Amino acid sequence: MRALQRVVALGVISTMAATVGAGAAHAQTFLGDDKVVLSDAFKTSLEFRRWQADPDPRIAYARAPLCNVNSQYLTPEIDGTCAPPNGTVVIPGCGDDEPVEPLWRRTRPTPTSTNWSDWEMLSGWACPDDLLPPFSQEDFRQLTIKPLTAHRQPSGEEALVNKPLIVYADAEHRTFRTDLFGFGIDVDVYPVEYTWEFGDGETLTTVDPGSPYPSFDVAHTYAEPLTARVALTTTWKGRYRVDEDPDHEWRDITGTALTTTPFAPFDVIELRSTLVG
Repeated sequence: MRALQRVVALGVISTMAATVGAGAAHAQTFLGDDKVVLSDAFKTSLEFRRWQADPDPRIAYARAPLCNVNSQYLTPEIDGTCAPPNGTVVIPGCGDDEPVEPLWRRTRPTPTSTNWSDWEMLSGWACPDDLLPPFSQEDFRQLTIKPLTAHRQPSGEEALVNKPLIVYADAEHRTFRTDLFGFGIDVDVYPVEYTWEFGDGETLTTVDPGSPYPSFDVAHTYAEPLTARVALTTTWKGRYRVDEDPDHEWRDITGTALTTTPFAPFDVIELRSTLVG
């Protein structure tokens, strides 16, 4: 599928609400605006990553500990002067992972100049997870999630007043392959809530997708005749995995997405007894 893309401006991603149609029988709705503030560690790591893919000889990057408080030089991996240290070294706790050293950058006026600038620290110590791309709710809602297949019983052109109408859905996961910021991403999407609209003003929300007859786990009884237009709105949650994550860990996606499965209209009728001679 087409890769998801974000526009980064001052560290904030902002995307507008959108609606995507999936044919007359299916519809997918994206709700609300979504903003993701990228951490300094991720933004600068992304800058470093782009430089590695297309190096500019006027720029140099390095990962190394902070300036020694007693020295003007970076130690021990890289040389060259740096800005005076502030005497504070904050190393985060990263669980079982080793923290990633700060990222430094220096520049020179031409590709062959020996006149390098002082090293500038772009970001401090970070956990490896901080360098992986975040998957926002808006990214989630850009996925074209195929709505669930739903059923009703009876399934014919008519249903009866005062008789339960059974409804149920085929609860299935959806999987996607995409990318964010050039990182390969696997996405697993799964239904968590089902809202049934029965066309008579009544709705039912459940975490149970329902089951066919003889189960009546999810059912509705009409009180009077009408032409019923039933629809199922499914709430989805998801998780994602980044190719370059050494732990290959599945991470929860914040927020939800919605899909709608409409039924063809049908008549709800009332049977009356008639005496015959």
